[in-house]
Amino acid sequence: MRFEYDFILVRKFAAWARNLPDNIDFIDYWYNLSLSETKHKIEEHPANKINAFHWTRWQEDFEQYVDSYVPIISDELYYYQEREWFAMSMQYLVYAIQVPSREIASCFSKGLHREIFFDWHKYHTFGVDQFVENIVIKYGQPLVSKHVVLLHR
Repeated sequence: MRFEYDFILVRKFAAWARNLPDNIDFIDYWYNLSLSETKHKIEEHPANKINAFHWTRWQEDFEQYVDSYVPIISDELYYYQEREWFAMSMQYLVYAIQVPSREIASCFSKGLHREIFFDWHKYHTFGVDQFVENIVIKYGQPLVSKHVVLLHR
């Protein structure tokens, strides 16, 4: 597998998402993070995801040093439980489909990110396999993926 499941990495993304302010446009934030050089480096290089690198260092890289993303303030509130679930679920898609998050974001678009986020009340009751299967059946998978998601029937 190109992207091996890493529980600590998933938890770091969850902590990052959970600790963002409730009033930023979280969908825009995570979509741009998925497309960013910061996220690409985390996924591509094992040295960039080791335990010593805390999520705050990645957040600084994304928001200040590497990608210079400025969070957008929103009137809509995005609560920490939803943000945490979404961050973990999007990383599960990386592991299941075996492509970088930037390919998933490019293929699925910000609109799909929004739809997945606002369907969290449905998806969070699924197991990870069921969530991934549902997304792939409903929306397809990136064409760059050399691996096929095995659908359990």
